Amino acid sequence: MNETTNHDNASNVPTPTGDHRIWTPDTAKSPDSEKAVPAAVGQMKQAVQGAHETIDRIADGVAPAVQQLCETRDEWVEGARTTVRNNPLASVAAAFALGALIARITR
Repeated sequence: MNETTNHDNASNVPTPTGDHRIWTPDTAKSPDSEKAVPAAVGQMKQAVQGAHETIDRIADGVAPAVQQLCETRDEWVEGARTTVRNNPLASVAAAFALGALIARITR
């Protein structure tokens, strides 16, 4: 009985109900929606194919550089092994000096 009825434009404004979803129009029944979905799928497939081609092209260009880097690393490791085998005492002294230097710097 004590209810008041407000007939102005403010009464048409929906009140918050805790449902914070944003309203979007239902395009399922629009005439363009049947054409839009296959077109979007086609564009997505085209984009994915382009990405695959780009990645393959980059990988083909990088492969020789990676191979060269691996060979260079192997040469350096083998050179270090040869030096240590030929000069074991000098290698131990150099390792000790390097360790002492690093310890002094990090203090």
